[in-house]
Amino acid sequence: MSINAFVDYGFSSGRDFCVQFLSSSEFKAATLREIAPSVASKEKKEKIALHIADSLEKGELTTDEVLLAYVKQPRMWLSIKQGQSANTPSLKSPALLLREFGEEGWYGPLQETTGLQKWYIRTYKIPDYIRRRTGETSQFEECNIRWSVIAEVGHNYFALSWEGFSFTPRTDEHTEKSTQFPFWLYIPAFFDQLADYLQGQWVHPNLPRLVLHEMWNKYLNKSINDFHYKWQHLRIRAESAGVALNAHSSGVREIDASGLQALSRQLAESALETLGFTDDIEKISNVENALLRTLLKEWGTKSYEFSLDREVNLREADTEGSKTKAQLEKLFKAHCYFGLKPGSKTQDSLQHLKCHSGYYGGSTGVLKFLLKELGLRG
Repeated sequence: MSINAFVDYGFSSGRDFCVQFLSSSEFKAATLREIAPSVASKEKKEKIALHIADSLEKGELTTDEVLLAYVKQPRMWLSIKQGQSANTPSLKSPALLLREFGEEGWYGPLQETTGLQKWYIRTYKIPDYIRRRTGETSQFEECNIRWSVIAEVGHNYFALSWEGFSFTPRTDEHTEKSTQFPFWLYIPAFFDQLADYLQGQWVHPNLPRLVLHEMWNKYLNKSINDFHYKWQHLRIRAESAGVALNAHSSGVREIDASGLQALSRQLAESALETLGFTDDIEKISNVENALLRTLLKEWGTKSYEFSLDREVNLREADTEGSKTKAQLEKLFKAHCYFGLKPGSKTQDSLQHLKCHSGYYGGSTGVLKFLLKELGLRG
């Protein structure tokens, strides 16, 4: 089973470790090609990793060049705080992470010659167990996962990004089945640790207000400066007055919010029919939007996923002069966990976002968009 993290199976320190780290899921193929553009794009990750390791040994590449490309990669998970810091400490050398497993703790900073951002890396060691078969028998062998959380520190914000993964824990008596690593139990402590090092004061922004009120009112079905915005409700998890929209026997489950929209339309039509407004499309639409707003904004929403795109009108020349063509620009797509249950042992204890990659840019795209909406400097 592939683990979306770097797994150390006892690699030798130095070049061998470096090649294995570069070849792992910690580095995206596109990142390796960015570091080594001279290598043919069709080459596999392992060959590009060998080339980069050789270039590091020859001095043709610096460790900072490799690690800056690494920390700037988009990831799946993101959590943001806003505020300022008074210190930029030099912690463990991040160059060590390319050549050995290293000790748990903070590494950095990394910084480009141009730009205000600084990056730190927090590593955490997690024992994992893999099943090895020998003939008809099998046994579990222990290896170590190095989980890395990336901290981006700007002038007035502080963001952590990371990848999630499954691992196989072990109790005193036996090995458990594979389970999701509970990152939400560790991220708050990582925030606090780096805040102490940087002598910073940071707080989470009010994400529910930003998403469900400010951005909703700004973009939902709105046109701004000839741009038409398209907001799509994707998933919601909410609970109020003892009623959960999404509860089931094995825990909390996401539900399709497009179904909520259909439900809101049906309820609106039924309510207005009793009042004699069966064919009033405008009233049906107004009541539908009011019901949907209640479900999404006022029904104890714990998490909410949506996408935001905008239509950009491009003028193209043709034989008859010019014509206008609409192009859809992908702006934002994420599942927002609002952190409204701080005492919980579930993801709802942490304010964070599950970011979508591809056209939406993963954690880097989501961070850039939210910094703009919050009026912070990215």
